[in-house]
Amino acid sequence: MDNKNKFFSDEVLNKALKILGVILLFLAVLFMASQFSELWSKIIGAFKAVIAPVILAWLISLIIYPIIRLLEKRGVGPRGFSATIVYFGTVIILVLTVIYLAPYIIDQIEQFFDNDVPKITAYFQTDFRTDFILGTDIFDWIAGTISESTIIEDGISSMIDSLTKSLSGTLVRLFVVLLILPVFLFYYLLDYELVNDSLRSIIPLKYEKDASDLGNRLNQTVGAYVRGQLILMFSIGAVATIIYKLIGLKYFFVFGMIVGVTNIIPYFGAIIAMVPVVAYAIITKDTGPNPFLVVLVNLVLQTIEGNIFQPVIMGKQLQIHPLLIIVSILFFGSLFGALGVIFASPIAATIRVLIQFYNEKRNTRTTNEINAPPLL
Repeated sequence: MDNKNKFFSDEVLNKALKILGVILLFLAVLFMASQFSELWSKIIGAFKAVIAPVILAWLISLIIYPIIRLLEKRGVGPRGFSATIVYFGTVIILVLTVIYLAPYIIDQIEQFFDNDVPKITAYFQTDFRTDFILGTDIFDWIAGTISESTIIEDGISSMIDSLTKSLSGTLVRLFVVLLILPVFLFYYLLDYELVNDSLRSIIPLKYEKDASDLGNRLNQTVGAYVRGQLILMFSIGAVATIIYKLIGLKYFFVFGMIVGVTNIIPYFGAIIAMVPVVAYAIITKDTGPNPFLVVLVNLVLQTIEGNIFQPVIMGKQLQIHPLLIIVSILFFGSLFGALGVIFASPIAATIRVLIQFYNEKRNTRTTNEINAPPLL
């Protein structure tokens, strides 16, 4: 058969018709879905409202559930009693932490607005003008042009409007999450095994063993990551606070807390934490530590975090490729906002486990096919 006849053979035509049918079916589904765009937006909104407390409850349970298991091994039971002890113990620790730290934070914030805001304003009117790289004449021309226009007023008004709209929606979602999360978390801890067994029961029997193995890996890997990140956050925050205090930085407690909190965001967190402290050091260079010393201290903190705390606390088995983390931050940040950015790392750890599990199963299947005896 020549190539021309082969091209129009029944086998080729059947494959072409099947591919065309799949394409037409896909286009039909897309068309039908587009007719219910409002319904889909409501479904996606409901999904986003549900997924946030579910993920938060799962991540928190990975931190405190091992404590419940430890108490049960020591004879503290039944489950309701041990879960209640750990649950309310965690709440009490959080409340006491807030009560203890709040006065320091409020005091330093009040001092900043009372004492430093006027100094910052004066700095931009005097020293910044004098040190302007293009000269005082150019500075005066730029300042005059800006003051005569409505750029700043329009920009501030637009920013306030956008912040008001986004903040109202964010506060509502945050309030709903904070309202549902404690109840959801308590019942999840109370019936931890029952919930997991119920989830596994919906999986076909032929995949149940793999699903159980994957679930155990996720709990172990992501749980170790979350617990390690929490310890890392407090450790680097405490070290930063002590060093800032030693070099004479005025608001050492607030800046140290910023270093600890932003450490949740890999790679970008250190840069975010450095910006306010270095900017404040530049503005108050006459009364505070040298800005170059502050930059050096932040670089040392990054070195300590990356070469000491990370390997010791997190462990090499939890290393995740930077590209995966960056993509996760961008994607989940756009999807869930601030919560997506904060929890992008554990989600990235979950993705890593899923990819690793898939590759292992694929390699095992390929090896079995190669070693399989030939059919007679």
